[in-house]
Amino acid sequence: MLTFNPQWADREALSWSDGSLTYAQLQQCVKDVANWLSQQNAQHIALLAGNGPEWVICDLASQQAGTLLVPVPPYFSDTQREHLLNEAGIELIITDQPALFTALQAVSAPFNQLVALTRDNMSAPQIPQGTGKITFTSGSTGNPKGVCLSNESQARVAASLDAALQMPHVRHQCLLPLATLLENIAGVYAPLTCGGTVVLSSSKELGFSGARLTDPAAMLSAISAAQPESLILVPELLQLLVVACGNGWQPPASLKFIAVGGAHVSSAVLAKARACGLPVYQGYGLSECVSVNTLNRPGAEQVNSVGRSLGHNQLSIENGELVASGTIFLGYLNMPESFYPTVVKTGDLVSEHSGFYQVGGRKKNLIITSLGRNISPEWIESELTAAGLFSQVLVVGEARAECGALLVPCHAGVSSEVIEQYIAAVNSKLPDYARIGVWQTIPEILPDSGLFTANGKLKRDAALTHFQSQIEAMYAAEVA
Repeated sequence: MLTFNPQWADREALSWSDGSLTYAQLQQCVKDVANWLSQQNAQHIALLAGNGPEWVICDLASQQAGTLLVPVPPYFSDTQREHLLNEAGIELIITDQPALFTALQAVSAPFNQLVALTRDNMSAPQIPQGTGKITFTSGSTGNPKGVCLSNESQARVAASLDAALQMPHVRHQCLLPLATLLENIAGVYAPLTCGGTVVLSSSKELGFSGARLTDPAAMLSAISAAQPESLILVPELLQLLVVACGNGWQPPASLKFIAVGGAHVSSAVLAKARACGLPVYQGYGLSECVSVNTLNRPGAEQVNSVGRSLGHNQLSIENGELVASGTIFLGYLNMPESFYPTVVKTGDLVSEHSGFYQVGGRKKNLIITSLGRNISPEWIESELTAAGLFSQVLVVGEARAECGALLVPCHAGVSSEVIEQYIAAVNSKLPDYARIGVWQTIPEILPDSGLFTANGKLKRDAALTHFQSQIEAMYAAEVA
């Protein structure tokens, strides 16, 4: 459980468009909600709400009350959400979207923007002892999987981030949903652990409509208004800021550190970001390792890497795969055979030089061409997205003589001629066996398509199935 220094009592802990809370006020709100939670006949709590102060208060109050909290990703489909509620045996739902649960009974609760709904617990979930939070990760295939975490492990990762970054009283603006473990730990816990301020902007203020960013200008305005010192971005949002800078947007002078993760970012994009005045540093982590494992930071960075270990985990490489031990998860929900692991085999192909780790792609995603060459598609995809011509790319080529790419252009003005020229330029940097031989443009893949993970990455197996006819047609056209 997080603890606050009494000397911070009058410091601003949370800030949002029409209000703020000092550390003393936040502690009192957390205490009030924790007392209320303790009086409810519920141990398994689901939290489904947009970014706001009451999300943070509920999160911290659940820790104080000793209840189990399950944040619900706002982008989950109805089926995924119901799966989460059933798997975790949810007895109480705290939400700002009661219309999604019209059959449930509301109970009196100490909130302004949220309501509490009771739910009959239809199952007795199997949960490892010591679990304080279950974060659901959609992974690459199948139903969302519940990753069980202790409150102590989350606090440990937050503390290691503070120790590495040395940014006391940091002003951090949350752009990702708070249900995203990375933003939850690095964007809320870490700032609050060092006496910082967490700036909370609603999805509307950030330009989101559902899970889709429909008003990029709103996000730029929100960042300019907040004057944050730190941000956490996924690659797509980084690309947005880089393009905005190219169009004349000036990033706030207050910005000192921008972490980017969730998928590989090419060194070319990082170089462009730095040239625009964006202090971007790439990191790496996964839910089973309680979010962040490695991170580049000022004075300790290598651009083509995901940084050095933060120290709360012991990292090793076995047969090319990164293996972590130490601060890791407690197991998967309702999978007792997974409980209390001693190591996490990440499934990521990694190399290490002078303490810096380079991620080569997912072990299971390797493409084996008909010529017998092993290729990481993420490598080629990062090269194809580096110029900002494409918002989404899927590289294929299993059992084919050459690689192919399905491309989603950033806008209608990206012509076939421009794409041909760009692919030729990318191919000139790649070895023969990894070059793109065929390509086809496809419409934008919408966030609610069910083809994305929590971090915005395409679920590769699902995408390959979904686009099978386009892939076949793409290769058939070449033969014809």
